[in-house]
Amino acid sequence: MRIPTVIITGFLGSGKTTLIKRLLDTALSGKKVALIENEIGEVSVDSILLKTANVQISELTAGCMCCTISGDFSNAVSDILETLTPDVLLIETTGIANPISIFMMLANDQRLILDTIMTVADAERLCEHLADNLVAEIQLTICDLVVLNKIDVCSDADIQAAEKAIRQMNERAPIFKTVHGNLPPEIFLASSHRDLRETLHQHIADLKQKYDHDIERRLSQRQTHHDGHHHHHDHTAAESYHLDVDEIQTFAIEISDVVSQRKFELFLADLPRRYYRAKGIINFVEMPNPTVFNFASGRYTFDYDTLAHEPFRETRSSSVLVFIGKRILAERDMIADKLKQCYAFGAAAPDTLR
Repeated sequence: MRIPTVIITGFLGSGKTTLIKRLLDTALSGKKVALIENEIGEVSVDSILLKTANVQISELTAGCMCCTISGDFSNAVSDILETLTPDVLLIETTGIANPISIFMMLANDQRLILDTIMTVADAERLCEHLADNLVAEIQLTICDLVVLNKIDVCSDADIQAAEKAIRQMNERAPIFKTVHGNLPPEIFLASSHRDLRETLHQHIADLKQKYDHDIERRLSQRQTHHDGHHHHHDHTAAESYHLDVDEIQTFAIEISDVVSQRKFELFLADLPRRYYRAKGIINFVEMPNPTVFNFASGRYTFDYDTLAHEPFRETRSSSVLVFIGKRILAERDMIADKLKQCYAFGAAAPDTLR
């Protein structure tokens, strides 16, 4: 049971805390979240659950524990995991921290699985930060996703210059232009490890329902448009309108055949750049039990441990994959075909298994 971990980095004042509060209200609402703030700062301590030499924990919002670390990071992570067992671990680095050392430490920690690295950037001051600080460049180079924040307070020229600068350092990570860190929650695929398969199946059911509604909504909007009536956007329409503008789409695929890990890795490496995230449970012919995979902007991880006690060969349970990206819905069949090419066809003879 490895805990999905998200690193949120970004230069001082870029809006990391606002983004985190937003995530806690949307994508992570209802999850048990441990937030580690890797900096020494003022924390309003509502309830200190755990006081060791390393960690001070306070309740941030419903269900989110905020841990401020002083001292050794890895010991602190251990203290938190032993005390809280969260569904998701969020790590907010200090604005001047080099995230590479944290990244390396997490990558080697068998209890965690790195879900995604997000970097928040202040659109107006990004170029200035880059000119003065190497760490701002490192933060943008290693991330899977850039939140270009505060676009409401700067010119189009500033935004274009910022995007161009980001692209020079990182051509894979999608850039989300936001006000107050308002990311589409879909991008955040953190499912709690305890009931991963149920979560993904539920996700598929929800997606189907959402698209049925979406299609109806668009058809009715066209009707209204033709009748010449104006219709006002209510708040919920405005929220989904944000997705329409970014054209973030998501679909899920279920497959019953076992898959070759080697072929599947080639499939992931070949996914077009507009596929921002993919996650799921996949049955590899090389493995006795299902594997959790996670893909973010070209980087992927496999977690063989979380479902180690769930032998799929007996239960015949299918693989479940969820994809998120820009205007990808029309490609669902094409992706399904490409996945078919990853099938292990009747599996290799047992003696060739790794």
